[in-house]
Amino acid sequence: MLEESNARNLDHQQIQVGKPRILVGHTSYVNSVFIKDNLIISGSSDKTIRIWDINSGECLKTLEGHTYTVMSVFVKDNLIISSSVDKTIKIWDINSGKCLKTLEGHTSVVMSVFLKDNLIIGGSCDTTIKIWDINSGECLKTLEGHTCAIWSLFAKDNLIISGSHDNKIRIWDIDTGSCLKILKGHTNWVMSVFLKDNLIISGSWDKSIRIWDIDSGSCLKTLEGHTDWIKSVFVKDNLIISGSADFTIRIWDIDSGECLKTLEGHMDKVWSVFVKDNLIISGSDDKTIRITPISLFPRELWLFQSIMNSYNLAHHLEREIRDYLDSR
Repeated sequence: MLEESNARNLDHQQIQVGKPRILVGHTSYVNSVFIKDNLIISGSSDKTIRIWDINSGECLKTLEGHTYTVMSVFVKDNLIISSSVDKTIKIWDINSGKCLKTLEGHTSVVMSVFLKDNLIIGGSCDTTIKIWDINSGECLKTLEGHTCAIWSLFAKDNLIISGSHDNKIRIWDIDTGSCLKILKGHTNWVMSVFLKDNLIISGSWDKSIRIWDIDSGSCLKTLEGHTDWIKSVFVKDNLIISGSADFTIRIWDIDSGECLKTLEGHMDKVWSVFVKDNLIISGSDDKTIRITPISLFPRELWLFQSIMNSYNLAHHLEREIRDYLDSR
């Protein structure tokens, strides 16, 4: 009979975690990580952006130009977009490492940057979102409505999702710049937002993750488990990956809201998580980047394995073979 402990832990065994690799080179906090093909791009409080080979872990380039902390990086095609405490957004060529443009206009820290098509979207502590033309560098729109700093942005189709220090999430029309909805529920700063199909996933200083219906604006689930604020959420297939100031990364089932795994290893706050294929990339205040491989297994496979372990089938088969040989 399947042991009770195996049955109880079955859901937590659907994700197998491999040995992480650790990238060392930044001399201060790693605030943002992004994966493009076989490259990891990271932004740090040491004022630099680094480009790493995901396979070898080698740092290929160090981009210098920001005069203060790099808060956010975003990559598309051969361009890196970065935002900084120096109030600017910079556009870099990923191959040469050269800074192509510097966008000025925000009057405070640019906390988050997102690239959609030919539009760069920046969210700032000046409480505004600015939309820039990537080719001309012109600021096309300024979106106003949040009453405090904007921590996080996500854009898809004709929508911008923003999370703010005012505890609210706003949904904006990217064409008109109008605010379509305001989502209320978090009891503290909304530090990360992610859009997956018709769901908004948000992480907050209140230590919770919320899942919202984008059409109705209603909160469908509240995920609790982290013991400190949540700076980063990322969605891959049916999994939510979250990074927290409690030094951990958690993997959640988006349908059930259950925490499937808690990853430990970072020695300080986890500021950024990014997922590609079977790799979780995380950046931390411990100045490192961790590459953690994960494998997903169907529930039935783990059930079969648990039953085999419970019955000790290998020993049983060995005994059967010996009995057969003895009878001949």
